[in-house]
Amino acid sequence: MRKSLIILILAIVWLSSCGQRSKSTAGRVSIDPEEIDLAESDNGLVSPIHNLDQFIYTDTLYSTSTGKGITIQNSLPKGGMIEPGGTQYSDSSGKRYAFAVFWTRIINETTTPLELNISFPGDSFAIFTPANSYLKLFLPTDTFSYHELSSFNYGLSGVKSFLDANFNKPTELQKTIEPNEEHVFYVATLSYQAGGTPRGALILKESDLYYSMSLAPDGSGTVYCGKIER
Repeated sequence: MRKSLIILILAIVWLSSCGQRSKSTAGRVSIDPEEIDLAESDNGLVSPIHNLDQFIYTDTLYSTSTGKGITIQNSLPKGGMIEPGGTQYSDSSGKRYAFAVFWTRIINETTTPLELNISFPGDSFAIFTPANSYLKLFLPTDTFSYHELSSFNYGLSGVKSFLDANFNKPTELQKTIEPNEEHVFYVATLSYQAGGTPRGALILKESDLYYSMSLAPDGSGTVYCGKIER
């Protein structure tokens, strides 16, 4: 009887111990799906696993002689306001501007590094149809994050202070993009006396880069802005 009781006690202790280990292991491997935003793709590039397509306006693969290429994705716009609550942008003279922000994603699928050089001048571009209307382009220095895709202005912050400081200055971007890597950056736009549905896109022609901007129904235009060199 005493031997049977000892065996029963030992069995209960062992079962209790197994249950605790199982619960502890489950707790360590449990992951909240909302905490996972990025995944490793087959080609080694880090890509969002959420639906990036809903934010994309253009998705273009520029093929090279080797059969591999450069992909450039341009987003749909966000904007109208530089801050929540209806805040518009006005320059030091009191002129009011329509604001929009975009992002561009460049993916290097080649076997050599890419030297990305983009520059927007401090001058404005007269590309729209209304008289005395013009466009200004900027390259904000904020680091883009996929976590901010659904955020106000794609997470771009400090818009007023950035535009005030760079309103009449050129803004530039220089970046080396290694093989199987990508770079994502913001493009901010101000349009004066022109309105409508904004669309913007970085376009590659051979090694030259152009930025195309339209405001339907107030016209469109394309401006040279830099190079991608291999």
